[in-house]
Amino acid sequence: MMRGLVSKRLSGKLLLLTIGFVMAAELVIFIPSATTFRHDWLRERAEQAGLLTQALIDVPNYEASEALNNQFMKYTDVTMLAAKRDGRSEFLLGTPPEGAVMSVVDLRDERRLPRFRDAFGAFFGKMDGDIRVISASPVEGVDFIELIIPQQRLQMEMWDYFRRIAYLSLVIAVFTGLLIYLSMAALIIRPIEKLAKDLSAFRADPGIQRGNKAPSPRKDEIGQLQREFYDMKQDVRSSFKQRERLAALGLAMAKVNHDLRNVLTSASLVSDRLASDTDERIAKMGGRLTRAIDRGVKLTRDVLNFSSSGGETAELTTLRLSSLLGEVAGDTLGNFGVGPRKIAFTNKVATEITVEADPDFTYRIFQNLFRNAAQAMAGIRDDDALRLLTVKSDIVDQQIFISVIDTGTGISKKIQDTLFTAFSSGSGPGSTGLGLTISKELARAQGGDLLLKSSDEKGTIFELSLNLAV
Repeated sequence: MMRGLVSKRLSGKLLLLTIGFVMAAELVIFIPSATTFRHDWLRERAEQAGLLTQALIDVPNYEASEALNNQFMKYTDVTMLAAKRDGRSEFLLGTPPEGAVMSVVDLRDERRLPRFRDAFGAFFGKMDGDIRVISASPVEGVDFIELIIPQQRLQMEMWDYFRRIAYLSLVIAVFTGLLIYLSMAALIIRPIEKLAKDLSAFRADPGIQRGNKAPSPRKDEIGQLQREFYDMKQDVRSSFKQRERLAALGLAMAKVNHDLRNVLTSASLVSDRLASDTDERIAKMGGRLTRAIDRGVKLTRDVLNFSSSGGETAELTTLRLSSLLGEVAGDTLGNFGVGPRKIAFTNKVATEITVEADPDFTYRIFQNLFRNAAQAMAGIRDDDALRLLTVKSDIVDQQIFISVIDTGTGISKKIQDTLFTAFSSGSGPGSTGLGLTISKELARAQGGDLLLKSSDEKGTIFELSLNLAV
């Protein structure tokens, strides 16, 4: 259980990684260290043997030599000592082993770094056999001295050295890991844990103010993260409050518009009767009243459609696009222009093209685009000016891009910036600025989109993308 807790927590992982890295570093350092230890261990015994050689040669006393023999071999593990002079070997202590396997170490070969292979051999070599060590002699007239040391003894010393270094490395690793752990826990882990707790609480209920403490004055990344989270909470809470107010206002507006539409419907009946009165003055006033009421009804209808469009779900079906465009043009463009101001319509969409779309959604999109285009072209004062609405299409992969092109006066740069923002792009009397906003939402609900491609004094191009029928 403790192991699982350590492995899951960031602080526990940090502690384990620190210990592991320190141990790895100690292992890298241990390899040359063990090589140096082996070299120094052999050199130390060679130096002791050199001192003994000097004593034995200067005072050749067999009794003393026999006594020294036991003491020397006990403390140095040397089983034989010989001196080489005048081309002959003189045995000073012990006797050479018979038939033993020997490895030769010549300490006269000064190396900056002893060979690593020899150290590995001392660790993992055979336990039997001996080491023949050759060293320079401190005695004049003696070329060099030789001593025999059992391989087993060196191997035991090497493993003992390894255990000491391993225990020391483990203590250093744990101590270093704890220091780093405590430092990182104070600097990083605890602030992150507190931040995660605050984030979880904020996600559970963003509206509740659980203290409004200022963020930490830290200048590092943790301080920046705390400040960003603090600012995000303030912004989200402000947005929630604004949305609540807008939702309440929208509900109130929907209720008012619903009741107002009923009132305007009744008033429309009265205005129609006044407009059909035989008295020309009364009929004229009735006509003006009727137009004003119609604009009010349109305004309330657009607001209600906008408030309810977010909950609509597209019912996709296979739809012949060219036929729908003709139907929308017949229902919409007939009310705009007469005589030289009549609007011409050109449908360049192939009759065989079918799309996966909602018929009602698509109809409403094109009806809004056609009506806006007709209004823009109706505002042209020149009777001889071209008033043409063209629809054409391009197919890319499995999508069709339908361009609605008019020859109107264009959309001002100021309105283009907020063209698809509700209540922001109204460009004429009685316009709410909701038509294009609703149309874009309806297009996206079908897996497409509605974009303004271009608009200038020569006309405007809108592009609607829809999915082709499979």
